[in-house]
Amino acid sequence: MFGELYSNLAESFNNWIHDARSLPILQMVDKIRVQMMEMTAKRKIDAALWDTPYCPKVQKIIEKNLQERRSLAIRHSDGIKFEVIESMKTYAVDLHLQTCSCGHWQLVKIPCKYACASIGSNKEVVTQYVSAFYSTEVYMAAYERNIQPIPTFDMSDPPQPSDVLIKPPTTKRLPGRPRKRRIHSRGEVDHAYICSRCKQTVRALQCYT
Repeated sequence: MFGELYSNLAESFNNWIHDARSLPILQMVDKIRVQMMEMTAKRKIDAALWDTPYCPKVQKIIEKNLQERRSLAIRHSDGIKFEVIESMKTYAVDLHLQTCSCGHWQLVKIPCKYACASIGSNKEVVTQYVSAFYSTEVYMAAYERNIQPIPTFDMSDPPQPSDVLIKPPTTKRLPGRPRKRRIHSRGEVDHAYICSRCKQTVRALQCYT
């Protein structure tokens, strides 16, 4: 049995356009355009007020990890690899590969508290190990372009459902007798057997793939 696959991004987007999904196609597209236009404008205005090198949420994560690193013990290996001890547990950190055995650093591309402790013991700046995609500069560049407003005076009114006549598709009858039995899938075998109760011949399909 196959399990269903879900995408958090797709589910989030579908929830975001929930009200627009029930509209006719033209109104739906225009409503989504307006939502995106307003979202882009808001995020551009918000980003212009930031005074941190990284987005506020990322900045808070970095500051939290820097605070929590103070209680950790560190063992140096070669200046690039470290062992970080917390509550009798040891975590391996590699600054060159930017990995930690806790898995958090390579997952979100933000140094975890164990990586922050290793970076600090090397007298390096933690922010140089944070992905550039979280920077305020990159965030502002993502929303640099505007979605232009569209006037409605030159747009025709959408047709009403009662005004639209949908005709059935044009079909052409193929030559010869119509097929009564379906075409078997590849690997299927038409098998006949006699029922033990009614003694009649019954045909069934078996798949030998």
